[in-house]
Amino acid sequence: MEGQKVWNTILTAVKEQVSSSTYKTWFSGSYVLDYKKNCDKNLLIIALKNNFLKEQVETRYLPIISKIAKKKAAGKVEIVFVVAQKTNSQDTVSEPIFSGIAPNLVVHNRKPEALNPNHTFENLVVGPSNNLAYLAAKQVADNLGSSYNPLLFYGPTGVGKTHLLQAIGNEFLNKSIEAKVLYASCEKFTNDYLESLMNKTQPLFRAKYRSLDLLLIDDVQFLAGKESTQDEFFYTFNELYLSGRQIVLVSDRHPKELSRLKERLVSRFLGGMVANIGVADLEMKMAILRTKCQEKGVNLDEQLISYVAQACDGGARELEGVLISILPLVKFSGGKISVDTVKTLVEAGRTKPAQSPTPQKIIQAVCSYFKIKSEDLNSPSRKYSLALARQILMYLMRKELDLPLEQIGQFAGGRDHSTVIHGIDKIEKEILQNQTRHDDLSRIKVLINN
Repeated sequence: MEGQKVWNTILTAVKEQVSSSTYKTWFSGSYVLDYKKNCDKNLLIIALKNNFLKEQVETRYLPIISKIAKKKAAGKVEIVFVVAQKTNSQDTVSEPIFSGIAPNLVVHNRKPEALNPNHTFENLVVGPSNNLAYLAAKQVADNLGSSYNPLLFYGPTGVGKTHLLQAIGNEFLNKSIEAKVLYASCEKFTNDYLESLMNKTQPLFRAKYRSLDLLLIDDVQFLAGKESTQDEFFYTFNELYLSGRQIVLVSDRHPKELSRLKERLVSRFLGGMVANIGVADLEMKMAILRTKCQEKGVNLDEQLISYVAQACDGGARELEGVLISILPLVKFSGGKISVDTVKTLVEAGRTKPAQSPTPQKIIQAVCSYFKIKSEDLNSPSRKYSLALARQILMYLMRKELDLPLEQIGQFAGGRDHSTVIHGIDKIEKEILQNQTRHDDLSRIKVLINN
């Protein structure tokens, strides 16, 4: 215990010279592994959790620590850092030197912001639309902070982004008892930040989000336009990233297409791996339905599975919704339900046919999707997100309304016919080559018909 007292004395002095967040980042969980007393000098061996921490502490703080030890400790003390994991058999204090508040707020919290235990890699159906994202997620879960950091998934609603995001957290929690993992939506992060400003509890907020091994943030597109929240998220991102902690994000579109998001945040998001998750093809939809039936203990005829898969244009969420609606009929009929019955049920659940689109509806839908104003479409700005919005506007007005090129150019801020042709051709090519662009058009069309 003498060595522990020496280390406590040194840490107390270190804490007075560095910020609270720095202290938590580099010294949280350190402990005395051994203390050897010799005639000329004593040897204090300090254990840290991983090589990254060891390298950073030795590089940044060993001179300060040695100076403090020379001043505070009795006799000469040489301090050596090693990598080791604490075990129950070791003769150490029962509590870590600095435990922080994250375990109480994160690990033991199984409430609204916590992980759904049903979202695992085992029950995720993998196919062409999500294979790359799945492989990246598995690598990150196995090698936190070293494979892809940050890792960002993007894609339309209902394709399994949140499932994959939470599967990483559940996998890591299963491997490490002391893991500090937090899943939160961007809305939750924003509300927590605003609450900390109102209650003057910013240190607690920052400790919650910055003392983690793994931060999982959903729907980062909702940071758009929130200037101070973006700044706070940027600093949180930097603190975790620079200390080798893992960040995984989910968005509904590629970071370059997120309007009203600061350049430095977009740059950080693009600094790791960006993986698209597209809408499932027919075979994958059928596999999802089989998996859902198995989970619910229901046997559904292959003909019915095939029909439902073809009838649903959306992702896994829509498939599960249709399946839930027909389950009572399956049970009441003893599994003998006709395709016509299911067809009637599916058709009844669909919305009424939409009215014919108009130029105003298309403009409104494009602006709503890209979170821009109609004036932005008419501006001379060549910013990527605005240029893309204009080209999609041109494409939709041509394909949906068959308007003359000159008239389309007027709706797009007075562009000439060659610019309109170029924009339409570009989107046509991207639809064939890029799943993301195909998803963009599908979602905008939904907005037009609403």
